[in-house]
Amino acid sequence: MDDELMKKAVVYVDSREAALKESGDVILSRAEIFSELGDVVNGTKPALSERTSVFKSLGMGIQDAVSAKLVFDHWKARP
Repeated sequence: MDDELMKKAVVYVDSREAALKESGDVILSRAEIFSELGDVVNGTKPALSERTSVFKSLGMGIQDAVSAKLVFDHWKARP
């Protein structure tokens, strides 16, 4: 992603820790992370919809576990 876009945008991430270690877009652009998505969902940080927003998702183990459970439950429920 363009460095200037990253610097000007409101950057949301799924995990601040992971983004600062693994996201080349965040690290190389030196973009400021505004918030984790969970903080916005919980209402502790606002969603700044009047500005350009970037959501950087690196994936979290819990997302994998929930996805696997949904697939398993669907498979188990088949006739």
